Amino acid sequence: MPPAHGSLPALALTDFTVLPEAPPLALRLSSGCCMALLGIGPTTHDLNALTEALAGRSRASGQICVYGMDVSHKPQGRRSIATVGGHAPLFDHLSVTDNILFPLRATGLLSPAEIHRRRDEVLALTGLDAVRTFLPPALSTEQVFRAALARALITSPDLLVLNQPLKGMPPQAAKRSLAFLERLRQAIGLTSLFLTSDRTEAFMAANTIGVLDQGHLLQVADAPTLLNRPATPAVALALGDANILTGKVLRLDDDTAELRLPSGETVEAMADGDLAEHDLASICILPDRLSVLFPRQVEADNAAEAGDLPCTLVSAHHLGHTITMRMRLRDGTEITVNRPPVHTQRELNAGRPALLAWQTRNATAFPMDKKTS
Repeated sequence: MPPAHGSLPALALTDFTVLPEAPPLALRLSSGCCMALLGIGPTTHDLNALTEALAGRSRASGQICVYGMDVSHKPQGRRSIATVGGHAPLFDHLSVTDNILFPLRATGLLSPAEIHRRRDEVLALTGLDAVRTFLPPALSTEQVFRAALARALITSPDLLVLNQPLKGMPPQAAKRSLAFLERLRQAIGLTSLFLTSDRTEAFMAANTIGVLDQGHLLQVADAPTLLNRPATPAVALALGDANILTGKVLRLDDDTAELRLPSGETVEAMADGDLAEHDLASICILPDRLSVLFPRQVEADNAAEAGDLPCTLVSAHHLGHTITMRMRLRDGTEITVNRPPVHTQRELNAGRPALLAWQTRNATAFPMDKKTS
C-alpha cells in the first residue's frame, strides 16, 4: 500500500506542456483517487506523449511533483511512477511470474526475500497465482492486463498511469477489468491516471474526468458538470453527442441568453461567461434533454408556444431502452433526440410534424469561435 503523505497531492503538474504546440496545463490529483483523462482529438498522440513524459522516457517542459517532490529531472524508474499500456507489452518468452518480477530484477536493489514477498502479494492482489507459470500467449486478455498491472504494482509506485489499457479488449472483459480496478483502488488506496479515448471507459473509471484535445486541457470536472455545464462546445459534443445549433444573442439576463435561430424562432440557454449581446453563438443541447410533442388535432405551427421549435420527424429507431429520433428544423438543420420508449410505432412515421423544446438550464450558449477554456 502506498505510504501516507499527509495532504500533499499525489501528482501536481505545473506549466506542463504535453505537445509542443499546446499551451501549458496545470493538474492536481489527490492521493488514493483516480482521474480519467479523455482524449477527444483525432489521434491519441497527446495521451502517449503524456505517458512518456510522466514516466521520464521523454523530455517535457514544466514541473512534475509527486507528493511534493519535484521529479521532473529524475530518470525513468526513479520517479515512483509506473505505467501500463500498449507501450509496454509482456515478454512472450517469460512466464507470468518472470514478467512481473522483471522490474525488480533489473534494478537488483532488493533482497530475494523482499522480492518473493512482493511477488506473492501482487499475485494474490491480481488473482494470477493459478497462472503464474503460464506464458503470455496462453492468457486471456483480462489476464494479460492483470499481469501488466501486477508488473507495475510490484515496484510500489506512488502513481500508476494507465494509457488506454483496455484497447482491443472485448466489451464484457473491459467492464470486468474496470470493476477490478475500482476494487483494487479501494483495497490498497491506489492513485491512478486513466488515459483513454473512450468516453464510456472514462465515465466508468473515475469520478473526475479531464477532457484533453491535442494537448489542450479543456475542462476537469465530474461527469454531471461536464454534461450539464460543459466549458466548450467540444466538451459538449465529445461527452454527450450534443446537438449544436447556431443562434444570435438578442438579450443577456444574468446567466441566461435569449437567442434567435436561423429559422426565426427564439430560444433560451444558459450563457457562457464570454458570451456578449449580438454575438453569434453555438447552442449546445444533449439529445436526452429535449422534449418532443406530436400534435394530434392541429398543425404544429398553431400548437407551438414560445420556445417551441416546429420540425419534421426524419427517422426513429427503437434501441430498447430509448428511442433515437432524427428531426429536421425549418432551415434544414437536423437534431437528434433521445426519448424513453413511450411512443407507439404509429406515432413515429417519417414526415410527421412535431414540436421540440428544452428547459433553459439544459442548454448552453457559447461564443461561436470558442474552442478552449
